[in-house]
Amino acid sequence: MVVLKFTDMKVRYNNLLPFPGFVAMAFFGVILARKKYKPLSSATIRHEEIHEAQAKECGGWIRYYLKYLFFWVKYGYRMIPFEREAYHNETRENYLDIREPFAWRKYS
Repeated sequence: MVVLKFTDMKVRYNNLLPFPGFVAMAFFGVILARKKYKPLSSATIRHEEIHEAQAKECGGWIRYYLKYLFFWVKYGYRMIPFEREAYHNETRENYLDIREPFAWRKYS
């Protein structure tokens, strides 16, 4: 039996954020998700939890968002190291248990 281990991130469904075309986003420790995707898949939740781990490594959400913005301007959304790590590992059920610190750097 596989037990999914999630953090305590709360999911808040709405029609505004994230913008159309996106399912969910991590926002200061809360997962904001579009109502039409309720309930979120375990992969989507894990994806956002990976971002939470990345934010902790960056020294908090503000620093994480500043780095995220820098990477977005430099590379574009799909090439952001944070996103590359999250997309690559969102289906790995035990990823957060085995994840090495600063693993996103390998995706730069």
